[in-house]
Amino acid sequence: MKKIRLLLCSMLLTGYGAYAQQTTPTNQLREGTHNFTLQWIGWDNPGKVQIKKNKDGNYTVKGEQRDTQNGGFVTIDGVLKVVSPRELTFEGTIQTMDKSLNGGKVCDKTGTYHFLAKGARKYWRLQEMDNCEGNNVVDYVDIFF
Repeated sequence: MKKIRLLLCSMLLTGYGAYAQQTTPTNQLREGTHNFTLQWIGWDNPGKVQIKKNKDGNYTVKGEQRDTQNGGFVTIDGVLKVVSPRELTFEGTIQTMDKSLNGGKVCDKTGTYHFLAKGARKYWRLQEMDNCEGNNVVDYVDIFF
């Protein structure tokens, strides 16, 4: 009887440990291709970014979304650092362009920025949203999980 109890306890603990590993968020990103969007271009035909882990534990991210009809685009090139599973810090350059905004000129954001996944969202959204045009115009730049 004692052996059976020990065996059951061991199975429960092992099973629970496997469950906890599957459901506990980690501070790692999924490497590979992720969808990438800017709302001016649309969510129906997302662009792509490549995310790859560096030796230092951070991740390179590079990619774009392009609108073949009006020439608009968003590009990203830099390094992501995982703060938590729902928060990323980005160091690099994000460029957006839509002919109807900012006089049709490229909006260049170079520096340190933040991406958050709020609520039940399945993407991280750039938090420094202001377009270079000003006038309360914002760019929703999203990297999907």
